[in-house]
Amino acid sequence: MKKSLTTLSVSCALLIGGASVAMAGYHITPQEKKLIAGAKSEGSVTLINPLLSDRTSKRLQKAFREYYGLGDGFKYNNLRKGTGATVSQVRQEIKAGKFTVDAILVSAPGFFSAAAKRGAFLKLDSGQWKHSAGVAKKAGQYTDYPYAVVPLAYAFQPVWNTACPGMANFTVNSYAGATVASVKGKTISSDITKSFTYTNTVIALGEAGAVDFKSFWPKLKKTDPIVEFRTEPKMQMVISCQRPFDMWNLAGRVYQNVKKKPDLKGKIKIGSFKEGLVLLGNQIAVLKGGKHPNAAKLLVEFLLSKAGMDVVVEGEALYTFREGYSAPAAAKPYLLDLSKQNLIGMKDWVGAQKKFKATRGEWSKNFR
Repeated sequence: MKKSLTTLSVSCALLIGGASVAMAGYHITPQEKKLIAGAKSEGSVTLINPLLSDRTSKRLQKAFREYYGLGDGFKYNNLRKGTGATVSQVRQEIKAGKFTVDAILVSAPGFFSAAAKRGAFLKLDSGQWKHSAGVAKKAGQYTDYPYAVVPLAYAFQPVWNTACPGMANFTVNSYAGATVASVKGKTISSDITKSFTYTNTVIALGEAGAVDFKSFWPKLKKTDPIVEFRTEPKMQMVISCQRPFDMWNLAGRVYQNVKKKPDLKGKIKIGSFKEGLVLLGNQIAVLKGGKHPNAAKLLVEFLLSKAGMDVVVEGEALYTFREGYSAPAAAKPYLLDLSKQNLIGMKDWVGAQKKFKATRGEWSKNFR
């Protein structure tokens, strides 16, 4: 995903007598109230992540400031990188003991487990986590409260463009269907060597006996795919008909592009594989040594709250674990009903990292 740094300073609209007023229908917990004064004093917060687009970031920052009444001068910095680059930067900052970021949001259980054991994160005292903890556990997600929680998730799904030549009657609901003769020259192979989440998807499906990738990769190779890592460039290949079928993209990418170009609605299709769906939770933690600990902890609370989730889900069409949560109307058509999906978790999210080298090596045999 493309690197971007968004810094915003948005006016606070909901102030009465100097006190913050939560948005209608939402509730600020005692734990959040304890953090507000410190966050105001710190004046800014930086979150590194692979998820949030500039549009979502602008809306998130505005809502964050209004929700807590943080003042006109409060700045939110959204540092967006790919999953691997996100983890690499934070690892380097932890090692050096010099921090430019305050919190990290990414799907990387092995990293969070190892960093927590080294004492790299501050303890959270969350009033919001209880609303998501139960569902996250049932969904087989990695969490390590009070150091790391999981507010959001996505899953890789097949995406194709029916407006492209030879694609009008195409549909796919199985991995066998992703390698049929009709898609030769129309496919993409996601570069799993550069992504924790692609690699974890392969491991989870393999462990569940859902897909035998040793036999699948050679079949995909026969379709003559282009190799690409980032989901947005892949989405543009689908839209332009350069490669009209991507077996692993994100519903959020389709959603965002349809919002930009409404004529794509109905042309770009999102499917799911009957073999199963791997839900990739994105963990968040606050770095010990970061310059803005109160603001970072408050940001974690906001992302766990209904108010914060509404902003992010409306912008990115992501899944959440908050009990009873209903997605905003605009994003809802792009999200699967997870109760009807064969959800596949991981036996050991942390231990899976030991399988990365072999798993990526098997892919590389075919596509390097």
